[in-house]
Amino acid sequence: MYVFGIQDTLKALDLGALEIMLLWEDLAYTRYEFRNPHTDKTTVHVLTEAQEQQKDPKFFCDPETNMELEVVNSEGLTDWLLLNYKKFGI
Repeated sequence: MYVFGIQDTLKALDLGALEIMLLWEDLAYTRYEFRNPHTDKTTVHVLTEAQEQQKDPKFFCDPETNMELEVVNSEGLTDWLLLNYKKFGI
């Protein structure tokens, strides 16, 4: 079996269903970790350059309170995958 695309690949990675991953070096995606300052809940989103530039409130704000979320960490998706793939058993 196989998957294509960022979202399906990351879901398969989380489920431990990947044995081999072919990764294109120039992926234009950034992995963000957001923290809600009121609830301390952390969420992760993978955004395109356009979503980053627009500061899409769907990702950068809490949907219930409309407060801006704190960016805990952001790095290129390719870099993050290269540093963390062993945690997922690949």
